Amino acid sequence: MMVIAKNTENQLLEELQKARESVTGSKRCFYLAFSQSTMPSQIVFDRFIKLLQEVPNSYLAQVYICQDNDIFILMEGFMQRQFMDFLLRLSEAMDTEDIIGLAKIFEIKRDWAELEDMCQAKIVLIEKENQEREDALRDERHQKMLHDMMAGLDQDKVASLGARRLEHRAPSILIVDDDQLSRTLAGNVLREDYTPYFARDGHEAITEFVNNAPEVVFLDIGMPDISGHDVLDCIFQIDPDAYVIMFSGRKDKANMLRAFKSGAQGFLGKPFTREKLYQHVKQSHLIPQQKSPPKKRQA
Repeated sequence: MMVIAKNTENQLLEELQKARESVTGSKRCFYLAFSQSTMPSQIVFDRFIKLLQEVPNSYLAQVYICQDNDIFILMEGFMQRQFMDFLLRLSEAMDTEDIIGLAKIFEIKRDWAELEDMCQAKIVLIEKENQEREDALRDERHQKMLHDMMAGLDQDKVASLGARRLEHRAPSILIVDDDQLSRTLAGNVLREDYTPYFARDGHEAITEFVNNAPEVVFLDIGMPDISGHDVLDCIFQIDPDAYVIMFSGRKDKANMLRAFKSGAQGFLGKPFTREKLYQHVKQSHLIPQQKSPPKKRQA
């Protein structure tokens, strides 16, 4: 007897497909919908396997235990009468009559559409549940990371961000990028009218943000330690009033939409121009009119 309990649904669908394409006559599939039963699954499976082993030629059986507890049996020479006798003995062993109502026999070729739909529905459900678990684990890791990043911050500095901005003689700009050339270019463009600060990765970005209370943050999406999206979330947890412009060499819509959904006020593609940098800086609601860069004198 072969019992399949891992990646069951895909293997079952593959085996049913082979049976459907077989030219050696009609094939049967025996089905028990234990997903609809309230009986303890481990007790059911233990007694199920024990009684199935007593069936003649049970060594030929392929038993598929699905994730939702349903069971499919593929077995050459397993007759309908034998299956019903097996169900009666299983019902007696479980002291219940419910098992008979959970059983069904499929002629694989004739009932192929129903069998395929059942298998596909189970596969889709498993994929959905797996994705939900992955999303939950990712969210848990994300929240832990944000908590760890914020745990070491100077809370007095966090509380005084707004007050310290008012003390700036010139607006501060934080440029976050792991590429030194990009940091240098942006800093050289902005330092004439603003005070630039720099960070090379996500953790450094959070530290520099708290230390310098910038009016504008230019934040790269791709960084070596944590993503710009995660840094963006952390910045807004520290300071919901922050003004952040994301930039990236990859101008794909998914990155842009995610950045805007997280609260970014703009998205700037690289390579950037002086005009674009200044355009975004001037739109910051954290720069009062009196802090705007002085107008250039006409030559």
